[in-house]
Amino acid sequence: MPDVAVWKGTTLRRSAKTPRQARQAIKLWLADGCPAVRSDALLVVSELVTNVLQHVPLGVQRDWVKVRLGIRDDFVRVEVIDPGTATPEPRFVPVQMDSMESSGRGLGLVASLSVRCGTERMECGHRVVWADLAHPGSFAAPPEVT
Repeated sequence: MPDVAVWKGTTLRRSAKTPRQARQAIKLWLADGCPAVRSDALLVVSELVTNVLQHVPLGVQRDWVKVRLGIRDDFVRVEVIDPGTATPEPRFVPVQMDSMESSGRGLGLVASLSVRCGTERMECGHRVVWADLAHPGSFAAPPEVT
């Protein structure tokens, strides 16, 4: 996974308002960016935060979710960090968009919008789920004219 040096982030209290608050943060951070990347990032953060609300148990000191945005010249990384689950291995299992499964479609959407995505478990037991979204036209420098 490529490293990102410039980060913006916030910690939000888990509630029904959290996905909207996460979208507002991303919208602010990418206000001057490419509209297509901003649109994709809004959808990705909404899906990832909603997954935390649906699948990560609440409890003492577990009522939070962190949203981070990493910015590079060639991509932006959307990260959502949660308190983790009892399952020792992190999971990022998107299903096919045409699947009849009732769960996992959001991750399929995240995977289809990103150039790379995944999850990892942090030493403290928290989980980070991330997606890298490409900037249009930034993959290759134009050929040098001699």
